[in-house]
Amino acid sequence: MKKISAAFGGLPMTWPIVCGFAVIIGIYVGVINQIPIMHDTSFQDVAVTLEWWVLFAVLIVSNCKSAREAGLKCLVFFLISQPVIYLIELPAIGLDKALYYYTSIWLPVSLLTLPGGAIAFLAKRQNALGAAILGVGNTIVALMGVSYFRQMLGSFPRHLLTVVSCAAIIAVTVLGMQRKRRTRLLSAAITVLLTAGIAAWTVLSGRTL
Repeated sequence: MKKISAAFGGLPMTWPIVCGFAVIIGIYVGVINQIPIMHDTSFQDVAVTLEWWVLFAVLIVSNCKSAREAGLKCLVFFLISQPVIYLIELPAIGLDKALYYYTSIWLPVSLLTLPGGAIAFLAKRQNALGAAILGVGNTIVALMGVSYFRQMLGSFPRHLLTVVSCAAIIAVTVLGMQRKRRTRLLSAAITVLLTAGIAAWTVLSGRTL
């Protein structure tokens, strides 16, 4: 438990580490997208959906000293990692498609991490506000897990690792970010209730997760 807590507040998240981390993740995602056998598997899911990116962001913000620092470091992490991905993919997908995907999807997402990182920094607070912010963030991960679980049922064991990873990410962030039993339970309850509510709404409205 102490080792988990240390990862969320005890790591030296300096600017060089943030930039280096971004480059490493960008290279991994860019390379994994070029391996056909990895397509539609847990190893490529990090390039498709947000669950791992949520964890990366939480690791960064939890090791910052202020909301301003958290927002800026999250922004820089995404502004570096995403272009690295598309630079590696450039020979395969072409400049036009790379620019389209980046400017229409990941650039807006990256810019949102500035205020998002500052807000996520408040999840460090050991109170209802911190638990609620973490619970909402983990809802994104939970919804990804539900979506991949449904896909896994039709093509087992594809995406099994992603489903397990989503559950692990939620557990680790709750245990690492919140120190009190009641705020941990509150955060987990918010994630469960929001996920159940959104999942029910998508089913009733004929949509898919």
